[in-house]
Amino acid sequence: MGRLFWKLFFCFWLGMVLSFVAGVTYLLLTDYREAAHSTAGVQAGVMLATAEALVATGGVDALTPVLARWNAESPRLGVLDATTGQRLAGVVPTAPPGSRLDVTPPDGRPVVLVTDVVALSLGEHPSPVGIPVMSGAVVAFVLSYFLAWYLSHPLQKIRWALGRVAEGHFDTRVAPRLGQRRDEIVDLGHDVDRMARQLQQFVEERQRLLHDISHELRSPLTRLQAAIGLVRQDPARSGPMLERIEREAVRMDVLIDDLLTLARLEVGSFPFARERVDLIDLLSAIVDDAAFEAEAQGCAVTLNAEGNFVCTVSGEVLYRAFENIVRNAVKFTAPGTTVVVRAEALEEEGQPWLRVSVEDHGAGVPPALLGRIFEPFLRVASDSPTPGFGLGLAIARRAVESHGGRIHAELAGHGGLRVVMVLPGAPAGEK
Repeated sequence: MGRLFWKLFFCFWLGMVLSFVAGVTYLLLTDYREAAHSTAGVQAGVMLATAEALVATGGVDALTPVLARWNAESPRLGVLDATTGQRLAGVVPTAPPGSRLDVTPPDGRPVVLVTDVVALSLGEHPSPVGIPVMSGAVVAFVLSYFLAWYLSHPLQKIRWALGRVAEGHFDTRVAPRLGQRRDEIVDLGHDVDRMARQLQQFVEERQRLLHDISHELRSPLTRLQAAIGLVRQDPARSGPMLERIEREAVRMDVLIDDLLTLARLEVGSFPFARERVDLIDLLSAIVDDAAFEAEAQGCAVTLNAEGNFVCTVSGEVLYRAFENIVRNAVKFTAPGTTVVVRAEALEEEGQPWLRVSVEDHGAGVPPALLGRIFEPFLRVASDSPTPGFGLGLAIARRAVESHGGRIHAELAGHGGLRVVMVLPGAPAGEK
């Protein structure tokens, strides 16, 4: 048993014992007169028995000589006429008598013997309090033990589960081991299971990320090695091969730069140089640049926005986020269509927000992947001639969230994809 068990046990047991002792003490205090008069009650019983014998054999006159001595102190005894209630001898109590005894003397006139104290026989005595006190202590002991076990036993299971998780067994689940009980301890068990699931998901995502990084780096390295091998075999082909080597080196540099940016955004170590930026002007510059790329693919990019939206942000980080999303839309939109970028100011709870949406006319995304397209290295199958690494949307999400905003993707009515970003006018931390 752990220390918590014994703490709970002694607290419950002590509380129950003290409550029981207090109750018994109260009862004893309320009945103290009966307990104090127990001896007087026995004396009253002896007096009644003696008086009964004297009256039954010699009448009231036989009792009268001893009444003066008996009635010098309590208990006192008196004799009443059974028919008229008149006092015949002794002291009759003014309050209701303690005990009454009907006796018929030799003359045949019934009398009543009364005492001012309840008469007890010689075998009678007050009930002992030791037995109920001991019984109460035993019952309190059993109940306290059960309550302490009931509370500490599931906590021991939760402790076991946390130890397993700490050892790396992230598939450990404790809630099924807690039975059918419904209380805060079971809620704690579900929280532990949720934590274990999140850790398991985090570790699996990290392993998948390492695998994807290895794969993405291995592909250009393999092509670099192949190009170098061809140059060694045929130096005359060095010109095209050097161009290929340069292309692969640039591709690797872009991948590493994206990975570093994503990692810095994940841990919050990106050097945010916050400044007053008009996000509408920022979007306008991005759309102008993307329009040249879109023109080469036979499509267009337009911006629907009015006015200004100036706030203190990291212009470099948000520029990269907006650019990634717009260029991604240009890459996947169908030829002859237009990528529409919309920006409108909103107000939520008295605070200004900017809603930016980027909508393309491509094949869209399977509904099952809508919630996952912001994961690193997740790429949807497409016919794009320029496949990326699957990091652009992941970087965009981290960038928007680092400014206290939110981002999500949804299917457009015509089948394309719409990415929506909502940014606050006063980012988290700005006063």
